[in-house]
Amino acid sequence: MSLSRSENRKRAPLMTPGRWILLIAGFLLFAAVSFALYVRSADADYRNEEIHAIKRAKQEAGLKSASEAYKHVWEETVWVVIGKDAEGVKWFVWEKQDGIVKEREDAGESKDEIADRFRVEHPGNKIVRLMPGWFQGRPAWEIRYVADPSNGRQAIDFYSFQDGSKLKTYDLPGK
Repeated sequence: MSLSRSENRKRAPLMTPGRWILLIAGFLLFAAVSFALYVRSADADYRNEEIHAIKRAKQEAGLKSASEAYKHVWEETVWVVIGKDAEGVKWFVWEKQDGIVKEREDAGESKDEIADRFRVEHPGNKIVRLMPGWFQGRPAWEIRYVADPSNGRQAIDFYSFQDGSKLKTYDLPGK
């Protein structure tokens, strides 16, 4: 039996199932790499500020190592770098536009002491965030917490870094 001319000249399809799989896999790889680069570039400014803050703390405050760095934005933007000097003493360094403020960790209330004080004042309230900051022209601790668990409303308390006294409470609107 002989094949007809049209059957003789029929070409194989250009996109075979194997080629479709390669094309889709290539697109997914491209999308994943593009997303990773986007996330990395979106975070780059913050990371550069953090690196600059740590370098400044090492140069101006004499830290040899930094364990944590926080950006605190309230009345003004302040970077807080926590680290140790050459003797191993732990320091808090608040970097403001007009200079730095450096305090030994043991000269003020620790994070755990402030958390304990908060739990005594607000039993049953869940702490959302606890971080060092700057409030009313001095070093402070900021505690953001769920003030009303029934509707999820939150509040922020500020405590003095030096003596742990409560400075102010802000009830946040919402929910």
